[in-house]
Amino acid sequence: MVTGVKKSNGDIEISYDAPLGAVAYLTHYGDANTTDPHDAKYMGYSETTKFTLAASDIPVGATTGDKIPFYVQAYGVKAPSGTTKVEKAAALHDAENITGSAWSTVVEVTI
Repeated sequence: MVTGVKKSNGDIEISYDAPLGAVAYLTHYGDANTTDPHDAKYMGYSETTKFTLAASDIPVGATTGDKIPFYVQAYGVKAPSGTTKVEKAAALHDAENITGSAWSTVVEVTI
């Protein structure tokens, strides 16, 4: 199960259950009000069951009342490289020999 909430400081926090064997998570998110999972062009990385999107990183053009869609994939391995969360997300996503779970159902957070 995936849930999301906008915090009082403007950040968005996504929480999810940990499937058996999961040690890393990619959180995919899209521009405001997009509904196709393939349009979730941004990624975040976490090694916990929470991901926080800083208010400053909310996609450009999103305004109050818009919904940001989030999807989560679980992985049984940690990112093979990268120093920032974005680099780690890309490394895990692009690794040829690593496969994640199916995407979660969408959780939309109103900003």
